[in-house]
Amino acid sequence: MLDRTRVIARCVAVVLLVVALGAVAQGRDRVALFVQAAAAVPTADLELVRNYAAQQCSVISGGETCSQGDLMLAQRAANAYVGNSLTVDAVQRLASNLGADHIVILRIVSWENDITFRPERSLLLLGATSFLDTSLKLLISPLGLLFGIERKASVSLFATVFSPRGDVEFTTTVSADDRPLFSLLTADPVEAAKKAVDAAMYQIVVVL
Repeated sequence: MLDRTRVIARCVAVVLLVVALGAVAQGRDRVALFVQAAAAVPTADLELVRNYAAQQCSVISGGETCSQGDLMLAQRAANAYVGNSLTVDAVQRLASNLGADHIVILRIVSWENDITFRPERSLLLLGATSFLDTSLKLLISPLGLLFGIERKASVSLFATVFSPRGDVEFTTTVSADDRPLFSLLTADPVEAAKKAVDAAMYQIVVVL
């Protein structure tokens, strides 16, 4: 009798857990996230940024993010394609087709990978080796010049959040740089874009 009571109690607990999880899932906002390039961004890099943005949107907002397949099908079905401009009617059709509570558009407006020379860094290395003999100085001098070369990857994006009615709920502009220690070899615009996406999402989450 006691074992039967325990089995029933466990079944009831499992049912309640399933119901609770279902209620939580139903309470989550559904977000349609579009990542567009208004600058010269390599296709492979843009795809990496899209996937990262979708992942971060789900993690940071706690909502459900539409898949890329859903976004493509919805645009085709609604005959509304996210580009440089989007009408209120187009937003409404997209939101209806996707069942979205919010439509977020991240538009990359700059994608830079600049190389600059910082003489103070070269002078720092050359000064540190001033005590060496002449032959070693001649060997290290080219390294001093190389040490002064710096590469900076920078990305800027413009974020807009629309309601299902087509109203603009929020806008922000974010810029981020990637300039690691050995930047000449490792600076990457994709890393800068990820930082910009994170910064934008932490602002956008306020309205999601």
